[in-house]
Amino acid sequence: MIRAILQLGLWTFVCGIFYPVLVYGFAKFSFPKVSSGSLVEMDGKVIGSELLSQSFESPEYFHSRPSAVGYDPSSSGASNFGPTNSQLSKKVEERRYYWVTRGGTEPVPSELLYSSGSGLDPHLSPEAVKYQIPLIAKTKGIPEDILVQLVEESIEPPELGLFGSSKINILKLNLKLRSVYIEKNIQKK
Repeated sequence: MIRAILQLGLWTFVCGIFYPVLVYGFAKFSFPKVSSGSLVEMDGKVIGSELLSQSFESPEYFHSRPSAVGYDPSSSGASNFGPTNSQLSKKVEERRYYWVTRGGTEPVPSELLYSSGSGLDPHLSPEAVKYQIPLIAKTKGIPEDILVQLVEESIEPPELGLFGSSKINILKLNLKLRSVYIEKNIQKK
């Protein structure tokens, strides 16, 4: 009986206290920004995370991929609609209509029509972002060549140069866009 209690105490300490503290400490030391959620601050206020998508509804900013969970990180997940589901077809047509009525051309990139598996993917392909450039240029009054340069500078290569494909973080891109817009307005004055 005493041996069992000692074993319980030992493994409770090792697995419940020592190991979590060790992992947490290693993460905080080795990856301080990521282990804290990669939070993005502006004017001393947290406005988002580089790791999670958020909604950008203003036509003056690049839009994220649609989310089946309303960009809510507490309920990550997909819609689970199959390809023959009428609700999925309706959503896709609504999204296509949105882009085309804003002045976009056909075909609309699929990333702007379909939500991701998690509903929280913060990245889009460079092609899906470039599709939005003429629309934002027209709305915001920034020349397209400046937006193209901004997008090109924002392309992140595949992980370790091998895994995945090139991508663009929409929150970081919109923050750059905001600074270009503010700079442009300051130069006008």
